[in-house]
Amino acid sequence: MLNHTGTIKIETERLTLRQYRMGDAPDMFRNWVTDSEVTRFWGWDPHTDIEETQEILAVWVGEYAKADKYHWVIVLKSVAQAIGYIYLNEIDEADESAAVHFLLGRAYWNRGLMTEACQSVLSFAFNTLYANRIHTRHHVDNPASGRVMQKCGMRHVKTEHRHFPECEQIDGLYCYYEICKTDWLGLASLHSESLFLTPDSE
Repeated sequence: MLNHTGTIKIETERLTLRQYRMGDAPDMFRNWVTDSEVTRFWGWDPHTDIEETQEILAVWVGEYAKADKYHWVIVLKSVAQAIGYIYLNEIDEADESAAVHFLLGRAYWNRGLMTEACQSVLSFAFNTLYANRIHTRHHVDNPASGRVMQKCGMRHVKTEHRHFPECEQIDGLYCYYEICKTDWLGLASLHSESLFLTPDSE
């Protein structure tokens, strides 16, 4: 049975993962929601004004009332700015599984930051949520996301075409990955605890 806690704060060496706040809108607008290169593989267009960012942010903040809502904004401690996000969805109570998805502002690519964030969320998923399997996917033209998945110990299970009738711009071939709890625990035993942190409470 899944142990729902809602979105609780997670600390890593360089990052804080926490609930969104309305004050995050300027960082979001500066660091990712206006960048077409960052939003290319998502089903929404770049924001053109900060009011649009504030509107969607208000919805996300309101959703934290749900015990099964897991949506973290990623804050880089060294600059005290929100630089991206990571979330769990597609939660399946019967299968005790969920999907993980993530995005990072372009200025912060290639520093291992998303791998650090994803490792911490996987640790939360297996050690706190008590999930048995986490899965995800990436477009074949976005191999950087695949490298994050691989560094986190996820294994490739298939590649197939996916059609999004509501947003054809993201149609295409997708690589699917997953990791089970037993595999995660095996990896955790081989690595420093600093890479597999458990979440701190608010």
